[in-house]
Amino acid sequence: MNITSIIVHAKPTELASVRSKFEQIPGVEIQAVTEDGKFIVIIETETDGESASTFDRINSTDGVMSVAMVFHQFESDPDIEVPVQADCEVTPELNGGSK
Repeated sequence: MNITSIIVHAKPTELASVRSKFEQIPGVEIQAVTEDGKFIVIIETETDGESASTFDRINSTDGVMSVAMVFHQFESDPDIEVPVQADCEVTPELNGGSK
């Protein structure tokens, strides 16, 4: 799962329209909106490509002036991870080059 937080600056005169459009985008959650047109938005997607596509969709929304990524984190799904077993010996560290 990809979690991305962004700050969106929209035209203050188009807040309602922009908000309505964001609410229609899957994986988008509006955390806060200011009267001067700033949105704090969280994007949750399954892949990096979906995150990028959602970011681009938000950026191209009528009324949006700018979008800035603040944070991005990828969390793996432990149910689909493949366990890896180390098949090697651990060698002791050299102590000052002495044998």
